[in-house]
Amino acid sequence: MMMVSKKTVAALLICLVITMTCVRRAETLSNCAKQCMPVCLREKGAIIEVCGPACEKYCDQISGNSKYKNSKA
Repeated sequence: MMMVSKKTVAALLICLVITMTCVRRAETLSNCAKQCMPVCLREKGAIIEVCGPACEKYCDQISGNSKYKNSKA
């Protein structure tokens, strides 16, 4: 049996936690936001943590569910 170093095991566990977090975040996005994400992520410097909430706000606005729908610009 192969000997695996503690650093290798720790690195694998960290990767697993990061992957699980990303999958969980993707599952919580609406269908509209999931379609928006690829467009958002094409922007220079865009990251998942910013695009997710931005896409949800965009979807709220286009569906008429925005909390700002009655405000005047």
